[in-house]
Amino acid sequence: MTTETPRHFAPRQKVWSQMTRAEITAARDRGALVIIPTGSIEQHGDHLPVETDSLLSAAVAEMAAARITEVEVIVAPVVSFGFTPHHLSWPGTISLRLDTYLSMLRDVARSVLDAGFPRAIFVNGHGGNSAPLRALVGEMITDGHAVGMVDYFAPSFETMVGLLKGALPRPGHACEQETVLAGQVLGTDEAALLAKRSAGLAPRLIQPWVAPGYPDDPVTEAGAGWAAIFHADDCGYYGDPGAATAETGAAVLEVTVAGLAQFLEKFAQTPLRLGIAPDPAKPGIAQPLPKKVSQ
Repeated sequence: MTTETPRHFAPRQKVWSQMTRAEITAARDRGALVIIPTGSIEQHGDHLPVETDSLLSAAVAEMAAARITEVEVIVAPVVSFGFTPHHLSWPGTISLRLDTYLSMLRDVARSVLDAGFPRAIFVNGHGGNSAPLRALVGEMITDGHAVGMVDYFAPSFETMVGLLKGALPRPGHACEQETVLAGQVLGTDEAALLAKRSAGLAPRLIQPWVAPGYPDDPVTEAGAGWAAIFHADDCGYYGDPGAATAETGAAVLEVTVAGLAQFLEKFAQTPLRLGIAPDPAKPGIAQPLPKKVSQ
């Protein structure tokens, strides 16, 4: 149920799908960290492709992996399908049921860990996946499985939002942030088409869960929960994609990749509690991964 992006941004020896079984086994024996990108296939307005979340999580994960030198890392194929029922009003969206999604991710992580890799981490690119992923890794860690999660933009969030120029200086959906990043990782022709499509789009600054014409958003004000419903009459984005520029994209991509790489390197080298350990003399610890040895 996973598909991989045809575009790769890391050396072959760091891309799981391009390695042989012997190469993956050797990386396992050296204690490599496995990065599992997650995204979704969903509508992104009329300017971005439906693969945007999967494309960006895989691209940023591979670019970050290419910079990591202290520990060995491998980037697994992106889990393209996600939990995205709130976009199903639009054709192009393919969503899994929550129980299906959690089962798939659990099976993917267990396949990696049961093969003998000491630690794995989901690098997520879709907001609708975040809560399910946090719940899943909480359960798996308690059960003794060393797997974490991070949204790809989270380590660089504060710096990244300071670079955005539009009316919504934060990630939204098919927003300035996603639009500028897509422009950086798509091919030249695709990026040019994206720029043409997004030029002149008006800012959309109220959450899509509020019905058109209503001025207030008590859900956001209270930090409450509601699905970001994008009905068939919706513009399909939340944010300011019309403000996207290549200059902003280059800067946002750099801080995003650098922040994720720094986090992953520290994550791999940090001893983390694992499992249930009622006996203080026998704490469960996921040990730091070994530093990479020059080959």
